[in-house]
Amino acid sequence: MKFISYVFIFFLSGTLNSQTPQKIKFQKNSLLIYFFPKEKADSVISSSKNLFYLVIPDSLKRSIAVYIENGKMIRSSNDSIVQVSYMPGLKYESLYVIKESKDPVDNKLKKEFEFISLINGSSSYTKNKLLIQIVNKKEEKVVIENVYVYKNQ
Repeated sequence: MKFISYVFIFFLSGTLNSQTPQKIKFQKNSLLIYFFPKEKADSVISSSKNLFYLVIPDSLKRSIAVYIENGKMIRSSNDSIVQVSYMPGLKYESLYVIKESKDPVDNKLKKEFEFISLINGSSSYTKNKLLIQIVNKKEEKVVIENVYVYKNQ
């Protein structure tokens, strides 16, 4: 009986002196832009799909442009994944434009962003490297700049 009472006092003292777990709160930041490769690589390889995550909040989509030297961004079915294809000697600009379409259910106009890529001239950058710049056009400053090496395998 003494043993059970000692065990009970031991567990009771442990629960009384233990710390309560703290709650961590996350707040969505609408000013962050994410751009990184889906696979862990620092190069663009000819035999792979070269998928990248590009996450831009809707509040910034009108003012963001993506400039690529020796490459082109192609949108995918997922709105946060883009494919980068190697296009030597060309510069491309990708941006979001508002597309209006009619909703078939209630026949109202629906506005949504569409990701498009346009040719922007010829590139004088090194042929085996892709320069990707994400630029805020309102402030005229580079937000993200990455260089990827093209490997032909």
